[in-house]
Amino acid sequence: MSRQEESRLYELVRGAIEQLFKVQGYSVDFEITGHPKGKLIPEKFLKSATLSKYRRARLPTPDIMGLVRKNIRQDSQELVIVEVKKRPTYRAIFQAKGYAELFYSDFTFLISQESLYMSSPKVLDFVKERPELLRARDEKEIIIQFLHRTSEGTITLAQLGSEAGILPSAIL
Repeated sequence: MSRQEESRLYELVRGAIEQLFKVQGYSVDFEITGHPKGKLIPEKFLKSATLSKYRRARLPTPDIMGLVRKNIRQDSQELVIVEVKKRPTYRAIFQAKGYAELFYSDFTFLISQESLYMSSPKVLDFVKERPELLRARDEKEIIIQFLHRTSEGTITLAQLGSEAGILPSAIL
């Protein structure tokens, strides 16, 4: 999928990820950061002085970034990174993992149009054997989900039952 095709999914994914956190009682502040190309990452998403220092050097940019918090204290906010792809591939997993490491995210999602089980069964089998591939620093997990349209037409994030227990879930 081209970057332009990918960017068409950003609003859908942003809405679904916001809803995922809102139903868990979080206040949310998400922005599409991966489009247009070359857009600077807003300062509020940069946790370290080092990242702030190199912000203008065109840091690699995740597709969506957000801050979530369970209470009103500003210092309790957590960083969420979302990478959007047509299907979850090895390259996409490592891209999401790289963003998790670079930005010190608290939650990292790889969201695709297709489930891992249906689109990339060999990748799923490999991840079963090497679950550490879905972990970043401090044991933070990379959560792989896909866009799902409910019978009511609502866009949500999902995992297939065959993926549950293998992949980290978005239970917050």
